[in-house]
Amino acid sequence: MATDATTGQPIYSGSPQSWGRTRGPKNLTGVQGGAVTLSSASELLGITATTTGYATENQRYLHVLAEDNHGGTVATIKVYGYCHAFLRWFELPQSHTPVGTNAGPTAATIVAPTDSGHADAALLTPDEREYRTYEILGIDRVAFVGSTANTDCYAACSTF
Repeated sequence: MATDATTGQPIYSGSPQSWGRTRGPKNLTGVQGGAVTLSSASELLGITATTTGYATENQRYLHVLAEDNHGGTVATIKVYGYCHAFLRWFELPQSHTPVGTNAGPTAATIVAPTDSGHADAALLTPDEREYRTYEILGIDRVAFVGSTANTDCYAACSTF
């Protein structure tokens, strides 16, 4: 790696490793339209550094979309945050309710909409999806706990 002759600091070339300030949500999987992998609660135990879940890159908002995948019974997803300073996972409070009010943060479980009978994702209607926004200032990683059997989960982060 090349270094600056005056300061001795590395000179980086190519694409940056961080998202920087993002206006539009960036999918946590790195692929637009990619579903996140759901974790189990047992993966969030302990008080050591972790690679479970997804890095937030110091973004401010987490956007989560739960979608019925025609699995039969309704599934739920819980959203957890991790802070390197605490070395612990914790449930994230929901920042905004689906109707846009902010009546106060409470930990929330996302309940996927009931099964409509549409097996093909291209036939799903908006009422078969549930969207949530979380404020994640200071949270280093996020994880989603639930069952992939009946629900797909999509997540993205943004600065604005």
